[in-house]
Amino acid sequence: MNFKNIMLRKAVLSSAVVVLALIYILQVIFGSRSSAKDFVIDKTYDTIEITSAENGSILLKRYGDFWKVNDEEADSGKVKLISDSAHAIKTLSVISKSSGEDAIERYGFTDTSKITVKVSDNGKEYLSLEVGKDAANGQQNYVRVNGKSEIYLASGALRQKFNVKADELKAPKKEEPAPAAPAENAPADGESPSLQPGV
Repeated sequence: MNFKNIMLRKAVLSSAVVVLALIYILQVIFGSRSSAKDFVIDKTYDTIEITSAENGSILLKRYGDFWKVNDEEADSGKVKLISDSAHAIKTLSVISKSSGEDAIERYGFTDTSKITVKVSDNGKEYLSLEVGKDAANGQQNYVRVNGKSEIYLASGALRQKFNVKADELKAPKKEEPAPAAPAENAPADGESPSLQPGV
């Protein structure tokens, strides 16, 4: 009888261990998924500001169907790439919730390293994004969003897309047509055209 009770207790304990292990695994899976978040701007916007120590300040302003970069006509295709990237930021997980100096240095959020992107419309800000270092594969980056301390791992090669110079976003200059060649002097009325020697 005692032997049966011992075996029963072992079976119950083993089952409890398995259940707890499953609960832990589910918490890890769903916890990591819940930490991933998409930041999507669901409104129209007319201003994108990109600031970095390397490239200075870049102001992109939309006027109807075209954009200007620092008050000069912009290349619409290049600006669209930047606008699309800022429109939806897809994060994969929270890497850190620390705003300490160690985390700032480790993930590239120092003033000399980070790229700041702000999106607004008529003065109302919809997104404030800080892009830190590249992750190992270069297609992911560390980011902070809207002034929060959480550091996310984001997809989309954001640093590569936002690390641009103002001149690279300007529309190519249109080539002016070459001046027409001067017309040959036509003979006056009643005059014969002059003949070259040997003709």
